[in-house]
Amino acid sequence: MMAERATDATFNSVLLNYYRDHNDSVGFHSDDEPELGATPTIGSISLGETRTLSFKPKARKDWKPVRIALESGSLLVMKGDTQRNWRHAIAKESQPRGPRVNLTFRLILTARRECNL
Repeated sequence: MMAERATDATFNSVLLNYYRDHNDSVGFHSDDEPELGATPTIGSISLGETRTLSFKPKARKDWKPVRIALESGSLLVMKGDTQRNWRHAIAKESQPRGPRVNLTFRLILTARRECNL
């Protein structure tokens, strides 16, 4: 798969987010669910209108957010301690925007189950 080659990672899940227009958003969060492991690699492909992704460090409240324009066809890779140290968001826009689709590729780790027969 192209996302795996570009990120040098393995994925078994894709999450599709649809942003209808400039009013759709997602608040600050980290993708730090236990099933993603301690240091997940996440590949995020944007299609459609450009939107701005903001990053804020968890430990430094005095830092201003880092903003990245996610253009159509762009690939953003988050890996290592990114989820442990940073939160990210897509804010509402003040100017009208058309639709955007975001494909987020992840490796979901499965818990090992013991079976006593």
